[in-house]
Amino acid sequence: MAAELHLFVLWEKARFAERRIMDDLRAQADIEIVDVRELAFRGDPAASYKAFYGPKKPLDAALKTRKCGGGPFLLIVVRNLNPTYGSRWARDEKYYIANELMYDLKKRYREWAGRKHRVHGTTSVKESVRDLFLLTGHTAEEWARGVPDGVRLNIPAKAGWRTVVDDKGAELGLAGCRVLQEDRYINDVFFEGRFKGRDAVVKCSSTCAWSVGNEFRLASRLHAAAPPVVPEPLAVWTSDDGRRAFVVTEKVSGPSLTELLAQGVTDAQADGFAADILMLAKALKDTCVLHRDLFADNLLLGQDGHLKAIDWQLAIDRNDYREDPWVAAHPKFLYVVFGVNRDLGLGVWNDFRALVKILGLLPQTEAVRAAASRLADEAPQMTFEARPGGLARLRLRLYAVSLRLQMALRGRKHRKYAQLERRYRTIVGSVAEWEGPNG
Repeated sequence: MAAELHLFVLWEKARFAERRIMDDLRAQADIEIVDVRELAFRGDPAASYKAFYGPKKPLDAALKTRKCGGGPFLLIVVRNLNPTYGSRWARDEKYYIANELMYDLKKRYREWAGRKHRVHGTTSVKESVRDLFLLTGHTAEEWARGVPDGVRLNIPAKAGWRTVVDDKGAELGLAGCRVLQEDRYINDVFFEGRFKGRDAVVKCSSTCAWSVGNEFRLASRLHAAAPPVVPEPLAVWTSDDGRRAFVVTEKVSGPSLTELLAQGVTDAQADGFAADILMLAKALKDTCVLHRDLFADNLLLGQDGHLKAIDWQLAIDRNDYREDPWVAAHPKFLYVVFGVNRDLGLGVWNDFRALVKILGLLPQTEAVRAAASRLADEAPQMTFEARPGGLARLRLRLYAVSLRLQMALRGRKHRKYAQLERRYRTIVGSVAEWEGPNG
């Protein structure tokens, strides 16, 4: 397996163990120390901690600051020369696939620092790519070519985006912006405001700026082909260095289809939604765009009564397939498909089959059944497949092992057992299909 870049961070209150940790790293046969440097937070440490750890890890930022300190901290960039992966136990009571050496070193250094909160370390390539950029302002590819000059903190903060949106947004026609939501996984902040007199949402990202531009381009094509079922993209901005971007889209304030189904959908509404889904399917086919993330949560009800498909940042153009570089660097987005598509197989996407599943959630009127039958007939011609390489297959097998362990620990009566089993069978079946009878 190819060498991997990783990092450790010794927050201020772990610095007393710095010499011991550095000596241990130098003694590791499979570790090459690439760079060591001291960094300091720009502005409020609590806000920086919150932005760094993000939405996937709920954080009491004030408590984190007290435990770890807000002063200068040490960044250690290393190269794991012979990475191996296996299942490791996580705090949320489930197994996950991790770089074994990095996981073990991280655990050791946390013990040496007295409290585990005081040392941060990466245990996957995905985590390393993200953290390198946030802590140094340089991509993993730049680090792979050598130690970049001018390493600086690039942790996004709400105040920073506030300035950008007010400044660049005003040039585009934005006004009255306010934070709507923060830290939604691959995006930093969502704002809402007015764009040339229209209600709008601003999606800001400093972790996958290319994907924001992709969302604007493909959503623009789909909106032109089917205006009632795709919110109109209004503007896009990308920084000169290409590392920050935001996209402005008309705001859809209605509930999702999931929420509508919970409230109860009438037969008349179901007929209208079936027509919207057919319109969306035709637009996808005519424009050769694949959404890859169609499920009931991503269909919102607009003020005009039509369902509108959102979240186009991971969509691809089937006429000119060039994978989003950010997506390509995060294998789970290639091989573990979101939402209802997950049940269709890993690495194989078919928006028409996903839409048939959505139609199956609606009251089964004659119009709904006819729409589902029509899409099912066309689905075989709409399949897109991206076969995984050997490394991806290995990761999927290891993931399958972790799922089996979770199933064994929870038992058949656990509420999540059926979901874990379904995911396990999907992964095993997909890997077996790709590898063929000869393995």
